[in-house]
Amino acid sequence: MRALRTRSRPHGSAGLTAALITLLMATAATAAPDIDRSVRPGDDFYGFANGPWLAANPPPASGAYGTGAALTALTRGRVLALVQDADARPAGSPYRQKVGDFYASLMDEAGIEAKGLAPLEADLAAIAAIHDKPGLSAYLGRSLRADVDGTTQRTEGLFGLWVQQGFDDGDHYYPHLLQGGLGLSDREDYLDPSPAAAEQRRRYQAHIAAVLTLAGTPDAAAKAAAILALETRIATAHASAADTADVPKTNNPWKRADFAARAPGIDWAAWFRAAGLDGQATFIVWQPHAVSGLSALVASQPLEVWKDYLRFRLLEHAADVLPKAFRAEHAAMFGGMPANGGASADRAQQALDVTSAALGEAVGRIYVERYFPPQAKAAAVAMMESLRTAWRARITNLDWMAPATREKALVKLAALKVELGYPDRWTDYSGLAIMRGEAYANARRVERFAYRQSLARLCQPVDPKLWAIAPHSVGAVILFTPNAMDFGAGILQPPYFDYAGDAASNYGSAGAGLAHEIGHSFDELGNQYDDKGRLVSWWTAADRERYQAATARIAAQASAYCPQPGLCVNGQQTAGENTADLAGLMVAHEAYIASLHGAPDVVKDGLTGEQRFFLAFAQRWRRSQNEAALRRQIATDIHAPGAYRSDTVRNLDAWYQAWGVAPGDRLYLSPEARARVW
Repeated sequence: MRALRTRSRPHGSAGLTAALITLLMATAATAAPDIDRSVRPGDDFYGFANGPWLAANPPPASGAYGTGAALTALTRGRVLALVQDADARPAGSPYRQKVGDFYASLMDEAGIEAKGLAPLEADLAAIAAIHDKPGLSAYLGRSLRADVDGTTQRTEGLFGLWVQQGFDDGDHYYPHLLQGGLGLSDREDYLDPSPAAAEQRRRYQAHIAAVLTLAGTPDAAAKAAAILALETRIATAHASAADTADVPKTNNPWKRADFAARAPGIDWAAWFRAAGLDGQATFIVWQPHAVSGLSALVASQPLEVWKDYLRFRLLEHAADVLPKAFRAEHAAMFGGMPANGGASADRAQQALDVTSAALGEAVGRIYVERYFPPQAKAAAVAMMESLRTAWRARITNLDWMAPATREKALVKLAALKVELGYPDRWTDYSGLAIMRGEAYANARRVERFAYRQSLARLCQPVDPKLWAIAPHSVGAVILFTPNAMDFGAGILQPPYFDYAGDAASNYGSAGAGLAHEIGHSFDELGNQYDDKGRLVSWWTAADRERYQAATARIAAQASAYCPQPGLCVNGQQTAGENTADLAGLMVAHEAYIASLHGAPDVVKDGLTGEQRFFLAFAQRWRRSQNEAALRRQIATDIHAPGAYRSDTVRNLDAWYQAWGVAPGDRLYLSPEARARVW
């Protein structure tokens, strides 16, 4: 369970060709040419809808790709061209100039090489000036960053700050404090006794030594061993990933006085003062045991080890804006660029990622000006409101929710803020100085700017329209706190959504996706949060029992999907997403029919509107993957493979009517066997 669910799906572009992307865009409105008419729709609807595409795109050796990967590659290419144009022609708007200057500074590799570590001198001197534990506490507070987004729940610093509404108070922002300080991804990377984990730790220690050596640090090998030992102690103090993801366990309000009493070791007065949090009365501490443990380590571990650790963490954090040798060493350990330092094209992609992360709304604003006009947003909003209307009707008639529960669900639906494409109010970057030729200084100023923005929210009422992703993202986020969703302009484009295209296809693809995400607001996850995003469970025990009984049929259906003998989908593992798929499809279909206002839809390419609706849904899940990727997905993913997500259609009566599916067809289900959760 999480306060925020992310639907953003980063996809690698390996194996994606210009031909594939062209094919992707050519099938935006309806994919009639892609239909495999040698396959009966009632026997294999996924193969019928996607056969020619699958034949033209065999599984890549790298694992998998599909519509999402192609769309991500297309969008990345567009964004890169826009950012490079802002670099070449920065005039036009303040945000455009900041994007261009920030990117140009990253691409000035000769300048970065010539400066070496000189831009870090002041920060390295601040670490060298730490002479006692109060000084260490002040440095840790001063280096606190607002780099926690609630999705990964990871932070670069020893602690991370996430300014968000309270779990029990939907009207006010609170500082949420999370554990951090690890270089590897999780505490288990340090504690796992397996040979593979031990080898990863050996490589990481060598990496620490290499970074310190590049920085001219004496006794780098010995210091690397001590740093890894300190990080291992930090990991030992951390809460597990399972406990961190269990939101009720993270709802721990602490008063200022609680820190000194419950987490001795850090000079908390110095820490709060340096962090700019001196005036805060209440904090939400996600991992109390970790805060106590990390504070104790500040007191117990040698000061010089802490200083070496902080130097290394500073160098590691700044790798993107340091000379090529540092970037190459970081990539050799964690990936991201070739170990030889990479060609200019690789640097361009890396610089794009850094720019987009630093100035997300500025980059997004440039993107939507070119690729997502106001008409696109208006069309998406109109579809969204029709989906809300369809959801309202469906919830009103639910038989597994008690009357009082249905009323709470309807209140939550009415309060749900769904932001589409881009924010109504853009971030004002006028207070952020970006200077060409100052790659490191720019990055530091961006961090301080973001931190000041976060602190400023502590004095304001909760804004459910505050965006949580870059507008050009090919993805979306669900924020259970507050009760809101953001869908980036990157995902609201063909083939998922074409504002000037076919309504049937739009509802079958993007509409089903939007309705799917709305459904999570009322399911086994969303029922833990009320209409204001407060941590309040509003299902009754009887509601839960009836819901679980209804979803059991969906789980049983999924468990019968076996792509190979002995390799079957885990119905229980995928039940939540499969249920949301079914809800999204049903609601989107009802909204599509309502949008016709009683008139029949036109026939296009020999296909009725309802046929195009269901085709768009099946083509939404097209994905080509090798056996290893398929096995990995079935073993670990809460989503079923695309072919089986497409098979959701067999639960809708309208699909049978649209395609003439009858008893004897492989996908046929008798009416009483069709799942009806929502």
